Amino acid sequence: MQSFIFNDAVRFKLVTQQEDTGAKVQVFFGVFLGVLLRWLYGVVVDVVKGGPWDFGSLSVIIARVMVSLIVTVFVFSGYWGKVKDQPAGMRFL
Repeated sequence: MQSFIFNDAVRFKLVTQQEDTGAKVQVFFGVFLGVLLRWLYGVVVDVVKGGPWDFGSLSVIIARVMVSLIVTVFVFSGYWGKVKDQPAGMRFL
């Protein structure tokens, strides 16, 4: 039986941490895309009801993207806490 080797433990932590970083980026962009698609869905519903394609002025679009980023940070932090231990293929199901 081998004893604990500190260097192996550090290497293992660095390898798994890099994998987690990639997964965090993937989940973050998935949540952000979902928030933006929800906004697009609202515009499409208005068009189906007979309204014009109106995304708003440039300042409104920038404000919506900024709010989407803020919402994504809060949603991501709660979502990641629940799915961080699941395999990558199961995170978006």
